[in-house]
Amino acid sequence: MYGLIDGNNFYASYERIFRPDLRNKPVVVLSNNDGCAIARSNEAKKLGITMGQPYFQIQHLEKEAGLTVFSANFILYGDISNRISNICRRFCKDIEVYSIDESFLDFHGYEHYDLQNHCEELRETVLKGLDVPCSIGIAPSKTLAKVANKIAKKFPDKTNGVYMLDTPGKIEKALRWFPLEDIWGIGRRYYERFSAKGIKTAWDFTQLPEQFVQKEMGIYGLRMHKELRGIPQYDLTERKPKKGIATTRTFDKRTDDLDILKERISTFAFKCSEKLRLQKSSCRYITVFIMTDRFKHDLKQYSNSFTFTLPNPSNSAVELSKYALLALEKIYLPHFQYKKAGVLVTEFVPEDQRTLSLFDEDLQSKHKPIMQVMDLMNQRLGADKIKLASMDIQRTWKMNQKNLSPRYTTDIKQIIKINAK
Repeated sequence: MYGLIDGNNFYASYERIFRPDLRNKPVVVLSNNDGCAIARSNEAKKLGITMGQPYFQIQHLEKEAGLTVFSANFILYGDISNRISNICRRFCKDIEVYSIDESFLDFHGYEHYDLQNHCEELRETVLKGLDVPCSIGIAPSKTLAKVANKIAKKFPDKTNGVYMLDTPGKIEKALRWFPLEDIWGIGRRYYERFSAKGIKTAWDFTQLPEQFVQKEMGIYGLRMHKELRGIPQYDLTERKPKKGIATTRTFDKRTDDLDILKERISTFAFKCSEKLRLQKSSCRYITVFIMTDRFKHDLKQYSNSFTFTLPNPSNSAVELSKYALLALEKIYLPHFQYKKAGVLVTEFVPEDQRTLSLFDEDLQSKHKPIMQVMDLMNQRLGADKIKLASMDIQRTWKMNQKNLSPRYTTDIKQIIKINAK
């Protein structure tokens, strides 16, 4: 059996740990630059606030409905997430941290345990130790564990926050209830295709012939089909190197200044190169995009991107910055107010297994000693102490975080003080 533990309204719940006065009150956490809602308490959902809704559309609710808004505090959230993972390891020796608020648990070898009670105890331990409400789903496969988790979260009063799909009857009943579009990994394109054929639920999907599913969706879809029938296809996995790395930002102020955009694009390329070197990869392609503010309908709208194929796969900050700036010059148009930009690197190869061009200079090897010294100095002195001349760290990374909570657990200066008398 597999389990999936998932924090309820994760970021909003994390903020409430240190603000118990906000229990049963509407809370929203905003994305970078205080752009849009990325977490909502149940009370905020009842106000009609949707995921991804821009802040300016809900700002009036702070006064009208007592809404409390927080800027995203990812350092705090990451620390709380690690604490939840450590508690999980006390109850299950094999876990996979799937995301900041989700972990899979492998219960093979726990046949003599009462998994319902075991997971209820895990949930209660997290709640007592960290004051974070969680839901846990248990099932024969990871995809079914996702379904069970959804039921536990949807019906906490009936499930006590833990639900186990341990019989064919319970699995069928759950899949008949579970909407097709909510299946883990189904995607909008496949949902629309199957929905047009009258396939509305996960149960409908499982009744399709395997050959048809594989023809429509390939081997990935066939595995999903088997997982939903309780035939596990995925074990717990170690974190694999990323297949694409992006560094993007929404600017605090719109700009049409090409020099400012160059500073930011250069900084984004530098950050991508750091992430590549960290996982010992090199990229073949680099893409740059820029866009105006899509929420400002009174301004002229424009967005564009350009991709370069590098002469040789590279993770050199110097080379990536060079091509990123060339890409920017190809898509930049004056007289537009730009609000967001980013750099994406893709098509990775291990840095020691690159196939080199016969005629182009290998700049990664040339720059490698410089990159090694730069990475070492930034590790010792602090991030971004050594940078490219074309970068402007302070201006690029400056974000609107007007409602940022303290880093209660990671900064000794911001720790909560209790004065006992």
